[in-house]
Amino acid sequence: MSEAVSSTPSKAGKRWLNIATRILVAVLMVLAAVGFILSIAGVVGVWYVRAPARSAVTDVAATATHALQIVDNGLTRVNEPVQKARQIIAEVNDAAAQLGLRIQANSPVVTRLSQLVDNQLAPRIQNAGATASGIHDAVVTVNTALVALNRFTGATVPALNNAVGVVSQRAQEAQAAVQDMRVTLANMKAGLVTKAEGAVTNITARIDAALARIQAIVNKYQAQVRSTLARITTTSNTILFLIDVAIVSLTLLFLIFATGLVLLIYVCWRYVRTGRFPSLRVANA
Repeated sequence: MSEAVSSTPSKAGKRWLNIATRILVAVLMVLAAVGFILSIAGVVGVWYVRAPARSAVTDVAATATHALQIVDNGLTRVNEPVQKARQIIAEVNDAAAQLGLRIQANSPVVTRLSQLVDNQLAPRIQNAGATASGIHDAVVTVNTALVALNRFTGATVPALNNAVGVVSQRAQEAQAAVQDMRVTLANMKAGLVTKAEGAVTNITARIDAALARIQAIVNKYQAQVRSTLARITTTSNTILFLIDVAIVSLTLLFLIFATGLVLLIYVCWRYVRTGRFPSLRVANA
């Protein structure tokens, strides 16, 4: 009699334990199902953000590339009038060699010098300075785009320096020297200048020195611009590749996780239905 009474509570306890275990397994199954849904959502999400991420990199690189091309073309346009201006300075010096100590007001040599300075030398220097100032906005655009591009992992493209501003300063120095040349030529016509050749060549030396510095800066800066252009292309391609690698890696990770959760859901479901976990043994043939 006592054995029957003791066995009844034991069976009841096992029954409640089995029910509690099934409830816990069912909760685990629900959590696994939620995890599976989140894994699938993760796969969809990473591929959803892929296009905007690539587009952002492409747009920034395109903006920087376009601005760099503007800077490169502008520097070429600066160099051309500067080179021509230096050739005109040589003509001015040749004409100055024909001057005597004192110049007549109607001297054809002075007239020729005035024409060279006013009609050919001054406009080209002014054009070079205006072009240099005009590409300043493009340099600002490049540096702004580089800040955005460098935020991505592994991007270390240096910003452009203020060489364009230095070119403008040198152009202003050359323009000031041109104005001094005009004053000197006017004084020659008034008979106020002695040693006319030296007076002209001293000023042309100042102009040529400023133009030579402009050319040196332009050549060096243009090399930097083209190097930056190449680095932007390489960097943007690298970032796009890393984005694709990250997307594929995350996709595989989510799929592996989802596959494991499906297996866990199956095992839990079998236990909830039968009270036993399925055997994972491989039957021998």
